[in-house]
Amino acid sequence: MRLEKESLKQRAKSLLLEILSIYTPSGEEGKARSFFEKVSRDLNLPLKVTTTNSYLLGDGNKVLLASHVDTVPGYIEPRAEGETVYGRGAVDDKGPLVAMLLAAWLANEQGRKVTFVALSDEENRSAGARELVKSGMKFEHVIVGEPSNTKNVVVEYRGVAHLDVVCKGEAQHSSSSTKNLILEVADKIKAISALPSIYDKPSIVPTIIRAGDRVNVTPSELYLHFDVRYPYGYSLDSIVEKIRGEFTDCEVKITEHVEPVRVSPNAPVVKAVMRGLIKQGLKPSLVRKGGTSDMNILKAITESIANYGPGDSRLEHTDFEKITLDEIYIGIQTYLNTIEELCSRQF
Repeated sequence: MRLEKESLKQRAKSLLLEILSIYTPSGEEGKARSFFEKVSRDLNLPLKVTTTNSYLLGDGNKVLLASHVDTVPGYIEPRAEGETVYGRGAVDDKGPLVAMLLAAWLANEQGRKVTFVALSDEENRSAGARELVKSGMKFEHVIVGEPSNTKNVVVEYRGVAHLDVVCKGEAQHSSSSTKNLILEVADKIKAISALPSIYDKPSIVPTIIRAGDRVNVTPSELYLHFDVRYPYGYSLDSIVEKIRGEFTDCEVKITEHVEPVRVSPNAPVVKAVMRGLIKQGLKPSLVRKGGTSDMNILKAITESIANYGPGDSRLEHTDFEKITLDEIYIGIQTYLNTIEELCSRQF
């Protein structure tokens, strides 16, 4: 058993270093095609490449293991130091991706037909997840592979809305100006903004502001962007109306919206993942996360959905992404335990 564990860890290490060496920020997922074609041959898993450059391997419809192949921008040279692997995406999301891929291979070798997918565009607008939902493909259970500190199960994500605000004013020479659009909007931004503090309250965060093009003329137009996050059970309409109420003379437009998601702790996949961790002597916790993930979108496929993945989520999107082979191994075993239970038991 010890040799089997070490052999699996080394295989995971090799695959992870290979996929980390392929720089795949959102929009460039096609670069990974040769990797998945090779993996498809080596692991005897049929491959389908979608129009958004998502990669599906396997042909089961019971359980879907869903990771994503894109990363945030900024290449980090991959390297291994002992049992730790470093690189862009080591945590988010190529470490969980490799754990899911190997679990899908082992499960299929054991006769349990499951499907693995490396989705595209998760770090942008989730084109891959949206495409999968629109495809009509059905699965009884879905596990999303975002990092959850290796021993936690995520059952809730907040929703997100992106809002553009455009305000018009009168351009005046700065030496004699009586109006200033920047100052007017600054007061409104301070009045409406709410930094993230409590999970159960919405956050309204200004992220972009642009105005003016001459050093001695006040601007006639100002562009502002708000990133809004809100919890399950909260009305987005009420938040948008609050913003419109403050920016009464400006155009306010929603450019993207993803609804929050909450899953029952009694959902079959949640209970199965929890037991899959307990079997390894770990003490799992149910948690909720302040951001969003493809789980928000894939919830449309099934009520039996949860997020679980190896890796320290505090390292996501940082220049210090790293994951240990033991974390990946725990992830593989958790997925296998979960698949075994979901494929053999009736709920």
